[in-house]
Amino acid sequence: MQQYYEIPTPQGVMRGFFHTPQQEEFPVCIIFHGFTGCNTGAKFSYTQLSRMLEKEGIATIRMDFLGSGESDLSFRDMTFEDELNCACLILEEILKIPATQKIYLLGHSMGGVIASELAKLYPDKITKMCLWSPAFNLSDAIDYLKGCTPLAEFYDHNGFEISHRFVEDIISRDFYKDLGTYQNQLMIIHGTKDTTVPFKISKKYLSLFHQPQFYPIKDATHNFDQLEHIQTVIQLTYDYLRDEL
Repeated sequence: MQQYYEIPTPQGVMRGFFHTPQQEEFPVCIIFHGFTGCNTGAKFSYTQLSRMLEKEGIATIRMDFLGSGESDLSFRDMTFEDELNCACLILEEILKIPATQKIYLLGHSMGGVIASELAKLYPDKITKMCLWSPAFNLSDAIDYLKGCTPLAEFYDHNGFEISHRFVEDIISRDFYKDLGTYQNQLMIIHGTKDTTVPFKISKKYLSLFHQPQFYPIKDATHNFDQLEHIQTVIQLTYDYLRDEL
């Protein structure tokens, strides 16, 4: 069953959808969207995947982070720290539900980094994690903004207004640090023609994670902009999350 869901936070309300199967206990996959994204995912991939997993007895929750989609606040109010705090609240919300059997994480791009950081904080609570094009290069990718308008309070990033606080927060972080803290199952999918998160950085993060499964998608872009590519990503993720049920 797909139902509208709200999670209150000290800063405002997060909004999204909770898909639950018709059984007493089930695993729950928490889905984190990327920078400038929302809870439907690229090509509505999160919606498709959630409905597929529900039929296999796996619940999913896909929320808009504060400042994105239908949740409270404006995009300019968002920082990485805020999104990570939101992710912690979502996890804690799901852990309170008596039917929750196991926790899985799925994140795309910056959502993949959020998932990774959350797994460092709760390494024993997460059974499986799947990352699509995880943006561990965020600090380098966003640093250029500081040279656009010196000491600006807000920056124009492709039509999105992002704050100086967000930029400073991102560039102060080393997302590669302690990736090996998470020791449970992990699958990573990355397009070979990704220019947002260059494919070559996969060599670095793969060497730091504990025994990851890795699936390069030949000629795929960051958002998997061909039907064949997004279908492959959804199918790989679906098979991985339902395995061993």
